[in-house]
Amino acid sequence: MEGAADHWNHRTDDDYYSQPGKLFRMMSEEQKKALFGNTARAMGDAPKEIKVRHIGNCFKADPAYGQGVAEALGIPMSDVPK
Repeated sequence: MEGAADHWNHRTDDDYYSQPGKLFRMMSEEQKKALFGNTARAMGDAPKEIKVRHIGNCFKADPAYGQGVAEALGIPMSDVPK
């Protein structure tokens, strides 16, 4: 990358999951329940492949996060590649 695009690229690692995982673990059970429901409603009629990819990303942040989103979306974890 060169120019302005390189100037604004401050990512120096590939850790995309520890911060959302820590935030998830700080949430109360009520907040987690709301998160799962809100996520499922927001994903609406998105293709299943997109939902499965999102579940996988949530799982990388925290397995309980991925499981909760999967349950809210009605998608079994067996459909999510690990």
